[in-house]
Amino acid sequence: TLETIGMVIEEDDQETGVKMVTLLGRMLRYSISNKDRLVSIEKEVSHIEDYLTIQKIRFEDRLTFDIQKELETEQYYIPKFIIQPIVENSIKYGLERIEGIHILVKIKKISNPLNGGEEILLVIEDNGPGIDTERLIYLKKELKSDPTIKKDGSFGLINVHSRIVMTFGSNYGLQITSLESRGTVVRI
Repeated sequence: TLETIGMVIEEDDQETGVKMVTLLGRMLRYSISNKDRLVSIEKEVSHIEDYLTIQKIRFEDRLTFDIQKELETEQYYIPKFIIQPIVENSIKYGLERIEGIHILVKIKKISNPLNGGEEILLVIEDNGPGIDTERLIYLKKELKSDPTIKKDGSFGLINVHSRIVMTFGSNYGLQITSLESRGTVVRI
């Protein structure tokens, strides 16, 4: 991000430089405010919008995104930083293998047929290269394993999953579906 800001300033695009510094400042404030274990979905989404806007400036036409909120996001709370690692993976693994990527973040209520209540569903979807079958099987196995055991990879996804399970119980967490050359969907 700092390199991109430097490049923008060298190109004498002060408006974009100021915008990026403002977004980065907000992201850093969000990152260092650790007083709350849970944050409103609205705050988490604002953080993701800032992050994706910076990445959009960096990658230009190679990245597009859309965030759809189908509920009052300031009323509901989630652990901090559960969306960003997934979005980062979409960008990192997507743009290293394909020319452009679109990321869709959806937040909505769904009904739970087991208890008749409603739950919040977060969906992060991309049109990237997808995950090969062997890697997907490995990831799903890791998500089902004990979160306290030392892992040798996939820290972001496992960390997000573990924090959700520890906060809300074992009925909650990440579900990953992916098809090679068709994209990946992560449901929280």
